[in-house]
Amino acid sequence: ETPPSSDPMAEASGDGGMEDKISALPDELLIHVLSHLRSREAVHTCVLARRWRDLWQWVPCIDVSFKEFADMPYEDDDEDDFEFKKFVNRLLMLRRPVDLEAFRLEYRLPTDGDYAEDDSAGANLWIAHVLQYKAQAVKVVTQNEYLQLAPSVFTSAYLKRLHICNANLIQGFFKHLQMGCPVLEYLLLSNTNIQDLDIFSNTLKALTLADDVMFSFNNGDQASISAPNLTSLSFEWCPSAARLPVLKNMTSLETASVVLLWGTIRYCDADGIKQFLGGLSHVRSLNFCYGVKKV
Repeated sequence: ETPPSSDPMAEASGDGGMEDKISALPDELLIHVLSHLRSREAVHTCVLARRWRDLWQWVPCIDVSFKEFADMPYEDDDEDDFEFKKFVNRLLMLRRPVDLEAFRLEYRLPTDGDYAEDDSAGANLWIAHVLQYKAQAVKVVTQNEYLQLAPSVFTSAYLKRLHICNANLIQGFFKHLQMGCPVLEYLLLSNTNIQDLDIFSNTLKALTLADDVMFSFNNGDQASISAPNLTSLSFEWCPSAARLPVLKNMTSLETASVVLLWGTIRYCDADGIKQFLGGLSHVRSLNFCYGVKKV
């Protein structure tokens, strides 16, 4: 769909007949401007004038955060989060069915973590919804507990960039990601718990594992990362992980940044480090930091 045609000049006059030059701009330009605002701010522009009433519905970017509802006059976070979820549900329901360029979500889970899957359901539904509208970039950041991401929501022939922070990725997540997102090129995982032994992708060009990414399985097991088309790798190793992963099929890798934090050293024997670095033999540029203390 396209925005309904209108006469901007006819709808852009203010009190006293003064001309509103901003409202007189073409729909496409105003929608582009709105796409740089948080979604709640974009919706609020509907009260500016009749000209702006429906423009927010055509914005190709969605940026929503629970933090925007922290100023609500309620006594606890639960009511703030309820209003946040209600807003996002209505936003997705009322917007026009136009293709999405990007979706950014900041989500808060209760601190008790007793019903993690139920509390994560809203975020999973929203991600699945925006991917139906061809979102090319998705960023999901969670506060308090790990978000329980359902692998099945990541099914899209258009998703190119994915950024996940503070989530739990169950076994089989990367297998589904490989099959369900055939054009995914950029993946950033931070403060995330990974239960997969094997991370494999034929499409990734850039991979970042940072800020206490953990592999959650028996200490005797060793993860592997295989990405034959990867050109850039950024890797920060978590102290709680028992063994460095094996890097396989990194024949296209050109640049790599590797940070082994101070607390990691007691887990890394010389053979493990040698094996890991052997997987970087094709890189042209390597930034390697060993024994860095995180502050």
